[in-house]
Amino acid sequence: MNDDFDSMNDLDSILAEFGGSAPQEEAPAAPTAAEELPPQPVSEPEAQEEKADGNTHLWRSRDMTAAARPVRKPMPMRAPVSAAPAPEKRNDAPRAGIITLLFGLLAALILLWALFNIHPASGTLSNASGSSSLSLSDKLDVYVNNAASDALGELAYIKKIYTLQENDTVSPVPNPANFGTTNDPADIREVIKSAADLLDGQSVIFDENADFVPGEPIRYYLDDTILVITWKEYINQRCCTCAEVKVAHGSQLRRKLAEDSYSSSVQLYASDMAKQANAVVAINGDFYAFRDLGITVYQRTLYRNSPAKVDSCFFTSTGDMLFTRAGELTGEGETQKFIEDNDVVFAIAFGPVLVDNGELQYCERYPIGEIDTEYSRSCIGMSDELHYFLMTINHTTDARPRATVNELARFVYSKGVQKAYNLDGGQTSEIIMNGEPINHIDFGFERTVSDIIYFATAIPNEEASK
Repeated sequence: MNDDFDSMNDLDSILAEFGGSAPQEEAPAAPTAAEELPPQPVSEPEAQEEKADGNTHLWRSRDMTAAARPVRKPMPMRAPVSAAPAPEKRNDAPRAGIITLLFGLLAALILLWALFNIHPASGTLSNASGSSSLSLSDKLDVYVNNAASDALGELAYIKKIYTLQENDTVSPVPNPANFGTTNDPADIREVIKSAADLLDGQSVIFDENADFVPGEPIRYYLDDTILVITWKEYINQRCCTCAEVKVAHGSQLRRKLAEDSYSSSVQLYASDMAKQANAVVAINGDFYAFRDLGITVYQRTLYRNSPAKVDSCFFTSTGDMLFTRAGELTGEGETQKFIEDNDVVFAIAFGPVLVDNGELQYCERYPIGEIDTEYSRSCIGMSDELHYFLMTINHTTDARPRATVNELARFVYSKGVQKAYNLDGGQTSEIIMNGEPINHIDFGFERTVSDIIYFATAIPNEEASK
């Protein structure tokens, strides 16, 4: 660098002796607006050179002023070379838009379904909280399962899952074509065979060798979600009306109150309530409005907590039957916790317990039900998962004896049930099939009552009509 500066000083000295000075390079005049050149593209080699120059070029360009930056001469224009047309790209935008739209519609449908079908917390906030997440997950599982079944159609078989909303007061209408009657017990073999998927390996209670009451038909109903068989037989000279029920889901075991309201002053015939609810089969309940003992729950809400003197029977969302004995629960908080912990949907209060965990129970004394008197009786029992047994023992025209509570317990125990609970008796005792009483009712006519327990089909009306 010093040699360069010395050479420049010598040149200045020589020019000074001749009275001149070093020539100054004139800066090119800036073009006028009319003469301003269009921006020239950087040729490929220059672009590569600039890229290779890296940080050094960037540092230099930032230090140079606009006037000091070198002006590149315009490159001569080359004649364009015709190139082969580029291959046409496939436009996937419409297809992607359709797929996005379909997924959006599916998401919207799922959301709408959830809003209208996943029930809000019923009853109090506390007693509904235990079931909210269960209901949400279960119902989404059911929805996805059934959507897949519909989508695949005949390509692959996926069994549909049907459930009923807990707080619905009207169930789907049973298909009239699925009811039947016969006088030959052997005919029921085919009905049971057709219900193999629903029974899922469970044994039936119905026995074609039973001592059937002559002239009384055997009735039945069968669809994909419920099997019902009703008959009359003699046990120890008593006329017993029996109903065996197997359902696919616990929501098909239900309770109906007169006017669908707890503490209603209205009482109705059990057959009328069964028709209103579209029950396949029903039995009288505890006649809760007639007394104030025991624990009563309706739609997950605790309405009465007086557990000191009678046994109570609880029905869960999974269709199980649970018992508490007289005095076992005390304060309301303890009862409320039992309801929440066991996901109880409704509870009845009459009793006593007749069979518990497969063991026959004996009752020495009980405050209600005239347990030691021959009386018309009714009870509900359970033999297996979602598998139930109903029985009444009634007065007959040929003056057959009726039963004490302990006799009823032995009769229902002989049917192989694991659990059984006594219901209100006397003129209240009745079983209703397809809207009509099938047992002989005391005095020949129904008594108005406050509630029934019933079983419903879960096949939606729109599918049952197909």
